Order: sequence, then structure tokens, then C-alpha cells
Amino acid sequence: MKPEPMTSSPETRSPRLLFILNNDYGELGLAMYFLQGRNLASTTTLLLPPRLYSKNKDTLPGKTYSYDSIDDILCTVDETEPDIVFLFSGYILPLHQIISLEETEALVQLLSDRNCKVVTSDPFFGIFSQLDPAEANAPEALQLFETEIIKDQPWPYRLSTTFGNMRILKQFARASHIIRNTTHLYYTRTHPDDEPIEVGTDNVTFFNPSLVRDGDTSADTTSGNAASESADDRHWLFILGSVDYDLQTSFYGEERFIDILQKKLEQTLQAGRRPVFLAPDECVQKLRSRAPVHARKDLLTFCAYEDFNARLLNAEYVFYWNLASYSTFLRVINGLPMFMFDEGHLARHVKPMHERMVRWYYQNWTPPSLNQHEALDADALEDLASTYKKETDVIVKNLRELPPPEQVIQELFSR
Repeated sequence: MKPEPMTSSPETRSPRLLFILNNDYGELGLAMYFLQGRNLASTTTLLLPPRLYSKNKDTLPGKTYSYDSIDDILCTVDETEPDIVFLFSGYILPLHQIISLEETEALVQLLSDRNCKVVTSDPFFGIFSQLDPAEANAPEALQLFETEIIKDQPWPYRLSTTFGNMRILKQFARASHIIRNTTHLYYTRTHPDDEPIEVGTDNVTFFNPSLVRDGDTSADTTSGNAASESADDRHWLFILGSVDYDLQTSFYGEERFIDILQKKLEQTLQAGRRPVFLAPDECVQKLRSRAPVHARKDLLTFCAYEDFNARLLNAEYVFYWNLASYSTFLRVINGLPMFMFDEGHLARHVKPMHERMVRWYYQNWTPPSLNQHEALDADALEDLASTYKKETDVIVKNLRELPPPEQVIQELFSR
């Protein structure tokens, strides 16, 4: 199904927006951070790859279409005539092999020729924004990936990781060059008392107050966040992405790591809570064979963004293996407790990422960490969560000083 052409004049209409998303749910989440609850949907078109489109086509704000080639994108650009195009993300669109680096470059040039403002998200918070393709092979560039974790691994793992990092670095360097003149959009910022982190020459930040439930951050974090569930049906949510599953199984071996997850499931049931897992298919299949029959329905592999958010915001606690998971943002700004079992693939493999996440994303605060080899205890978790909201309230207070999405759009449209 093709979008209808838009014919209203620039003098009388609001800016037309086009979001081009990759296969990453994190980038879909960021687009929703910008659009959710705002009056932007009537002039917004979203292009999703088939994987995301199949689950989300009827649930997102704005007009939603599927694409699987550069031709589909160009057709939508021709028919919707957008004023502002959001690449989510220009850094990693080519990595998902839907459009190539060459096609991304051609797209950016075509949009520029049409006087479209091009905006990209940046999941790396500026780490790769200044990369020069001519220096991508330099030892100092590769050191971006030299972390302690690699030194502790067997030689075959270290070798394959190094070659993989070199390949990714070259792609990021080329992508950085292609989108060097685009605006970089960030949904958080460094703490106001910190020295700013250089992320590029043209960047904008925003905060969407509609993401805070009930319009404030005063909701109770022990019962209010689970209002849709009875006290006897509260759930703990475990979120494990495919890359982080691969990372954990490289540490422990698949069977041992499945044993760890099985224990978490059992400990959750022992605490009188319902364990909900969102994990890769191979992980879920192995865990399902070990889970009690009544718990298997909550072992999930892939769901719509709307369903995911409901589980995320209604969970008593959420457990992650990734400090950089996009969905932690919704837990933080709503004062809802979460815990980390591991920093995850980005913080472990990209050397500056931990500092960027702490200073920028979490504003000099880090979520509580747990040892995944130790048992989960409801009383101990409650103690850890008792001061959580006081910390996150400070973060939200700082973020509320940022402009809302509509103000950002008007600024971009007027340039």
C-alpha cells in the first residue's frame, strides 16, 4: 500500500516528517520517544523493515509502511515529500543489510538536493561521529574496541573479535562520513554540572514529557507501576537481546548460561512473582523445555512495541544484561526499579561507551548491579530499590529542561 501524496502549501502546513527505521527495536523505541503522546502523527510517516512492520503496523502513531529496498524508500520520499527525514540510525542502517552504504550515501544526497533536513539518531553518543574513513585502520582507531574482556578470552575468540571490530569500524567510519553534515538527535544529555561531551557540530536534544506516566514522576514504585496486575500476579521482567545472549554464552557456554537463566526463573517463582522473559528464540526454546508448564507462556521472543511497553512499565522489577538497552530510559524517567546483571556488548566492546553511558545517558548515576550467580531475593531487591526513585527524580528534573519534540521540529524546519 502506497502513501497518498501531500499537497498543502509550505505556508499553511506543519512540517512533514519521515522516519526510516532499521531492524533494531532500539531505534523504533527512540522514534516513539519522539512521537508518543505528541500532536505530530498527522504529518508523520514511518518506514519499517518487514520484521518490525509485521508486529507494529497497526499500533504506531502516524502512517506506517513497510520497505525492503532503497527503491521503496525513494518511492515514499517522492510521494510524501517530507521536510525532515529521520534516519534511525544513519550509523547502523547499512549494517542491517537492507540498504547498502552506497545507497545510504545516494539517499542522503538526494534528500539534500531536495532541501530536506536530514536527522540521524546516534546510539553511540558521538563516539564514532568524528571518524575519518582514511584512518579506520589506524591502531589508535582500533583501540576504541580494545577492552579488558577481549584479553581474558581464548585466542580464537580474540582473533575473530578483532577482525570483526575492524570490519565494523570501517563501516562506521564510512557511515560517519556520509552523515557528517546531518543533524544528530539525542534524547538525553550530559549532567548540567559536567563538561559537555563533543558529539559533532550540529546536534539537538529533546525530552518528551508524555513519556512520564500520569504527567509526573510521583507514582508509587512498588504498587503503582503494577496497577494492571493484582498483588498476587506481579511480574519480574528479564530482557536479553540476541547479541548479549551470544556474549554470555561465549563466557559460560550455552548450557551453563541456560542453567543461570533457569535458576532466575525458579527464584522468581519462589518469590511469588511471575517470571517474564524476552530473549532470542534459541534461548527461549531451551529455557521452555526446563520451565514449569504454567510459566512457559511468559517466555517470549518477539512482540509488538506496544505490548513490550506494557510489560516493561507494569513490571515490579526489570533485569537487564545491557547497560545501553534503549528501554532502560522509560524505567528511569518513571522511577521504576531495574537491575543490571552485566554491562552488555556495547559497554564491554566499545571502550568509551561505559563513560558515555554514565555521564550522558544516566547523568552520573548507574543502575544497581547484581551478581547473576547469586540468588534473587525479594527483600534484598526491595532494599536496593528503596533509594532508586530519589536518584531518578534528579535525572528527570534535568531532562525536563530540554525542549519538547514540537520545539525541535520548528527549529529544524526554520533553518
